[in-house]
Amino acid sequence: MNLEDIAKLPPDYTVCECYDVSFGDIMEAIENGCDNLEELIHETSAGYGCERCRSKIDDEEQEREVHLEEILEYAKSIALV
Repeated sequence: MNLEDIAKLPPDYTVCECYDVSFGDIMEAIENGCDNLEELIHETSAGYGCERCRSKIDDEEQEREVHLEEILEYAKSIALV
């Protein structure tokens, strides 16, 4: 997903289906200081289950529309990280 599309995601959009973690949850964790993938996974639990939401590499069948790595990239682009 490109950065413009990520910016349009609603806060309740589910990023991690295994642990029901939303885009809003992820952005809140980033705003509270999580600035890398490991911290984000630890803080939100997103990515602990099937791991497909972590990155495009972990999502071999491209089942998820957006990944944690992409959200972190978006956050960096708007200077949240």
